[in-house]
Amino acid sequence: MAKRSYDDISWLEDPKDVIVLANRSGKNYILDLPTGHYRLDAGRRMRTLRSILEIVQIRDLVAGGQLAVEE
Repeated sequence: MAKRSYDDISWLEDPKDVIVLANRSGKNYILDLPTGHYRLDAGRRMRTLRSILEIVQIRDLVAGGQLAVEE
């Protein structure tokens, strides 16, 4: 993961660390993230950081083909 930079207000992520996680299945998923639950419905996408792939539930869903990473 690239180093974060900061401005006067907040942190800025490197654009290379931003991915789109797409639900390619016909099921709705409740993702148990460190920040809380996130509902990712069938056919929907979420813009997030690459570090989400370190979460076991996400990694398993991507490996199983239910979720796909779009860069």
